[in-house]
Amino acid sequence: MLASFATIYLAFYPATFAIADECEILTLAYSIAHGTIHPDAAGVKTYNESMEFAARGHRVVKYSAFHAALLAPAIDANWRLAFLVSAGFFVAGAFAVRAMLLEDGISSDWAALYFFLPGMLYYASSLEAAVPAAAMGLVGVAMLARKTARPIVGGLAMGAAVLLHPWMAAAVVPLAAVWSVERISAGRIREAIRLGIGAFPTVIALGGFYAIVNGSAVRANYAVTGEVFRFGGEHFSTFLPFYLVSLAIFPTAGWAALSPRYAKGWAVPAAVGAVVLGASLYQYRDGLTSGLPGVAALVAGAIPGQRFLLPASVLACVPAARFLETRLRSICVAWGHPLRAAVLIVFVAGYGAIAALHQSFLRANAAVQIAIAGAVPSGALLLGNGEILKELAPVRRIVAYREISPRDSDAARGRGAYVAWITAPGATPPAAIFSGRRVERVQARSWVWNRDLWIGYPSEAPEPRVR
Repeated sequence: MLASFATIYLAFYPATFAIADECEILTLAYSIAHGTIHPDAAGVKTYNESMEFAARGHRVVKYSAFHAALLAPAIDANWRLAFLVSAGFFVAGAFAVRAMLLEDGISSDWAALYFFLPGMLYYASSLEAAVPAAAMGLVGVAMLARKTARPIVGGLAMGAAVLLHPWMAAAVVPLAAVWSVERISAGRIREAIRLGIGAFPTVIALGGFYAIVNGSAVRANYAVTGEVFRFGGEHFSTFLPFYLVSLAIFPTAGWAALSPRYAKGWAVPAAVGAVVLGASLYQYRDGLTSGLPGVAALVAGAIPGQRFLLPASVLACVPAARFLETRLRSICVAWGHPLRAAVLIVFVAGYGAIAALHQSFLRANAAVQIAIAGAVPSGALLLGNGEILKELAPVRRIVAYREISPRDSDAARGRGAYVAWITAPGATPPAAIFSGRRVERVQARSWVWNRDLWIGYPSEAPEPRVR
């Protein structure tokens, strides 16, 4: 299955990034590669108000600098190599699941449950921290699940998961707390203390980083941007059923993670329950909050919408395997070559379909990014609508970008400014903004994402180079 994953991954190697989150993460990685955590100090002029904020005289990206640092080495060589970071962590997670299964005396064939997590497969082809963070959390749990637990290493791994993505705290904190209480109750106080020792460097690293960046060790980036206040339960009645159904299907019988019998204690159920509850309270989920109608919204976010569930999904793999192994033994069914072959065929077909669809989406975005990079020179001023922002990155061009409204024709009349506008196929951009300009249209087409890009050139701009 690992060989199949690697083959399909390389065959559909990500063409580019496709969402604003990735663009901003890449911006931070570019800054770190140039010796700073501040985009303005690195010369990056694009600015996303929802993902950056001003602190102590500099611009700060809300995303993890620790994760971005892992991507930084690829910037100077070939930024697309950064996708291998997520893929590598996916593989590490697979070995962690296998190790827990073998430790438990269960067939390692049940590691297939991990490979059938479409959210993990999807985000393994992205620059987001979801897969690296979830995989590191899984490694930490694997250290605690050993017959001879290694709590210091487990604490370090789970702490690293939080450093990679703060959302992992929703899983790691309750898991570590309940695991420690269980150990103390069993008279194994030293193990609980060692877990705290392992996690302590994360507290120092995060506190020190926030003190330097924001002037306070407890003033976190996500708090500054208001993200921590968006857990209001606005869509709770819609999101909770989605996440519960997702957990039951991916992995199969994933609900077993909520059972202390199959989870072997209350630590994993506490973590999984906290993740499902937190994700259900959050105001955003891909698809359902995208503005698409009904079933289209559900389908559009069916796989991407699982990213907030990933910490729970990966933790559920081993409890689900225990449950399924028990049921198969009761009916005298065991893993054999025909069953393994069937599982492998389903995986190849399923992951191949996900990879092909995702690549189609990425290629459409690449067409837009390449067109902007070819038309707008480095150092220029670019004006446009909000969708343009995710199509910019420092590895393409260093440009100053400012979002304008369709009625903001005065702002677009600057003689040296370029204008870019993304519309639905066949739609026209605001006439007032493009009036008097030489206009180029680029068609971005795919199975899942279709747009028209309109580029308006300044009167003194040279002819665009052939792309």
